[in-house]
Amino acid sequence: MSMLSASRPVVDEDTTKYNPLHKSAEADKFQIFEQWLRDNGAQFPLLELRQYQTKEKRDTTTSTKNNDLYNNDDSAEEKKDGGGSDMGESTDSVAMMSLDSNNNNDNDKNNDDGSNEMRSVHATSTIPPHTICVSIPKSCLITVEMGQDTPIGQSILHSDVELDAPKHIFLMIYLLWDKKVNGSKSFFAPYYDILPKTLRNMPIFWNQHEVQYLEGSHLVTQIADRADAIREDYERICSISSEFTNIATLDEFRWARMIVCSRNFGLLINGHRTSALVPHADMLNHHRPRETKWTFCEESQCFTTTTLQCIEAGWQVYDSYGQKCNHRFLLNYGFCVERNVEVDGFCPNEVPLELGLDGFGGLVLFGENLLNENGFFGGEVDKGCRDKKLAFWTRGDGTSHLFGGGMATGAGGSVGGLGSSFHALAATMAGSSSMSSGEAAGGSSSSSSSRELLNAMMDPGTSASLKKAFGEKSPSSAPSSYRHVVRHVKRVRVCVSNNENTRILFSMLRVLACNSAEVDHISRLGAYPSNAAQRLFGLPLAGAPGGASASNSSALRTCRDIRYPINPYNERRAMELLLELTGRALSKYPTSLAQDNADLLDEVAYPKYSNKRNAKLQVRGEKEVLHHFALWARTAIHVIDIILHELSEERKANGVVNCATNQELGFDYVIQAMEDDEDCHFTILRYCSDVLGAVRRDELNKHPY
Repeated sequence: MSMLSASRPVVDEDTTKYNPLHKSAEADKFQIFEQWLRDNGAQFPLLELRQYQTKEKRDTTTSTKNNDLYNNDDSAEEKKDGGGSDMGESTDSVAMMSLDSNNNNDNDKNNDDGSNEMRSVHATSTIPPHTICVSIPKSCLITVEMGQDTPIGQSILHSDVELDAPKHIFLMIYLLWDKKVNGSKSFFAPYYDILPKTLRNMPIFWNQHEVQYLEGSHLVTQIADRADAIREDYERICSISSEFTNIATLDEFRWARMIVCSRNFGLLINGHRTSALVPHADMLNHHRPRETKWTFCEESQCFTTTTLQCIEAGWQVYDSYGQKCNHRFLLNYGFCVERNVEVDGFCPNEVPLELGLDGFGGLVLFGENLLNENGFFGGEVDKGCRDKKLAFWTRGDGTSHLFGGGMATGAGGSVGGLGSSFHALAATMAGSSSMSSGEAAGGSSSSSSSRELLNAMMDPGTSASLKKAFGEKSPSSAPSSYRHVVRHVKRVRVCVSNNENTRILFSMLRVLACNSAEVDHISRLGAYPSNAAQRLFGLPLAGAPGGASASNSSALRTCRDIRYPINPYNERRAMELLLELTGRALSKYPTSLAQDNADLLDEVAYPKYSNKRNAKLQVRGEKEVLHHFALWARTAIHVIDIILHELSEERKANGVVNCATNQELGFDYVIQAMEDDEDCHFTILRYCSDVLGAVRRDELNKHPY
């Protein structure tokens, strides 16, 4: 047994029973399905489909796949929405919630339609490495082009309708159209018969009680956004093709969307990039690190799956859905990985952080203004400073991004419940170029227009937000309140890593923490490139290989690009802001991280592979990231205070630093203690040692900024 084989997940025989599907109650339809594939040239002689159930009659293995344009380290192989990852030490570390299940949730035991047996693909004999274990001919694939060739697909192509996921839509169109028009006579009928009838483990199909398990998580918003996007796509298609209402209901459209979302492969077929549903191949469950790879072979005109290592007889054959955050696993496939950690220790779980400025230049965190007794964070009351900061913050956005702003990275969306339709309202209230000077001055026409626009808005969340800001007055008569509603907010997803998103977050924090002189400083360097500017913005120094010129570097000087601390005082304020940001995020959850860890030990209250447990795994992963950055902020503040103390001592000693009298207060002593602490995360250590260490050297050398 190889080292990789030794670490494969194994199933506890005391709790799980395997049976070939040919011996199950569903034998007929699966025999028909496999025979249909073989009759059309498919080959999988070393594999068999199995079902298994735990003693608690709960499902015990993973979900099907969502693939399309994700790089799998193979130029001919791409996935769009892959999965997360795990170390594979037990069944707990494999993505266990199958899309081929009904999930048997606590509140939905009566929804079982007989499709809740868990399915998996197993080796009937030992399979050597580099063996093609699955070969599915092109004729058995459902592709985007097939959906485009349907009457409804043609109507979409000849319209100017914009759809949320066009490739997915055309696969869905073919699936729904073929099932409805051709029914049991369809060539793909044996495939349709084995698809899950319900997808109760997918969050979009959760009931309100189950969604509440995610309280505090941004995933709640994403679920609602996904549901809205599906509904809007359905309505748009119906508006251009009235016959579609006879093809599928909205519920059937939702089902098809998640079937396609979780099972499609992004392929390069004969030089043409497309997406496809691939029968049989879409039944492989997820495991990291990957043990197989897949592609479309132009020579054989088949989709093929090839082993990357020896797979012993009886073992499950896995696919990897990719390195992804658990929120993508849960949203797109309906499961979470219990230990979502790569072989190198990296955890891809993320949490989105929202921060920005309102129309006054006041700080906004997670849609709420951050105010002190002076009305602004850090005591900043200089209107000129706030205006300059707002100008720098929005530099490069392209538009004013009212009511939500541009996102720094990650998924976009409006913030605070204010939709894009309020851009018009904002223009009316602020006085746009399309209005006359009298209207812009707040005349009756402006007030009337504002009220008409407000009354025209049907979103109750938006109306509530405006009423909260303006009271019962017309918005145009309350400009001060209005400016607090106009928010230039950016969202960045971060994980426990010093990656690009972490650097963007720290850059934005530095900008938000700027005082007037510091805003002038970063703005001035943006206008007049210098070695100081190159360093601050993280660019190669002038004259060095790859050094930035005045013309090509200025475009990078935005709130995302402050890659080096402005000075120790600004950096301390930035870390205080990070601590406030993580604290506010954590306060939104009804339970603590410690409580989540304790809850997950209780497999009676939180059964394995249940929606309730998956939701708990998701929010726990978010809290772990938040606690990491809170610890980062607290540690950084402590180290910066030590640096500032040393600077103070240096001034008193006329330039001579003498920390020998109290080593416990010395920077070098603290860094050494961090290096000796096995629990100190390397990202925090490297930041304190390298970044803050460089700031310390600069200040001790009295290097002017």
